[in-house]
Amino acid sequence: MAGTLKDRLAIATVCASWRKVADEFGVAVELDQYCQAENMDEPRGEKVQTVIRKDLQKYRALVLHAPFNELFPAAIDPKAKQLARDRFEQAAKRALDLGVKKMVVHSGYVPFVYFKEWHIPQSVAFWTDFMADKPDDFEIAIENVLDDEPYMLAEIAKSVNDPRVGICYDVGHANIVSQNSQDEWMQTLAPYLKHLHIHNNDGKADYHRGFTEGTVDIARILDDTLAIGRDDITVTAELITGTDSFYWLQEKGYL
Repeated sequence: MAGTLKDRLAIATVCASWRKVADEFGVAVELDQYCQAENMDEPRGEKVQTVIRKDLQKYRALVLHAPFNELFPAAIDPKAKQLARDRFEQAAKRALDLGVKKMVVHSGYVPFVYFKEWHIPQSVAFWTDFMADKPDDFEIAIENVLDDEPYMLAEIAKSVNDPRVGICYDVGHANIVSQNSQDEWMQTLAPYLKHLHIHNNDGKADYHRGFTEGTVDIARILDDTLAIGRDDITVTAELITGTDSFYWLQEKGYL
């Protein structure tokens, strides 16, 4: 069920050829420069922001990816939780300064460290409080990384009960750590879906390979996304190299 995704499709700036892809295929970008939190700290922070502002004179940004290393919204240690809050606040401020109204954040779930009975209510409290002072048109999409099934994320989004808070379904991550099918992930998360990260792998490691280089059925994912029927769901090709995958998207009719 091919259909156009062009207006809501982005190439991640982590891709070595993201400018070439954005130029050739006319797609937007996902800003990944702040995945490394130190890029938000001065004196580096304003230099990075200036470069991004210059890029956005030419390219359209759909989403900004917040930092994630050592950041745990459901942390047991209050100081660790505060670090996550501080870093996400920095990222939100950067996003809003750039006029970007959607931000991807990692769930921070770590199996064998956080029981799900802890992680869910702690995450709900964290994100509810985080969004309390954010603009009405600012959204976050909570991304699965080590989450081994989709139901926990769905429960978090449902319990926060804020239309600005939803899920970023990373299909490559799920392919590595989850025994649940693609269909189960998509069906479970569909009501809360705000963003997707699409890339491929063999189910063993997070390679971020091209769309035809692994065991994820990317076409099925994209068709299911279109079938949801909401044009507010954005999609990022989170690839190390991107040109071949975008030719594939073009051939399949998604562009």
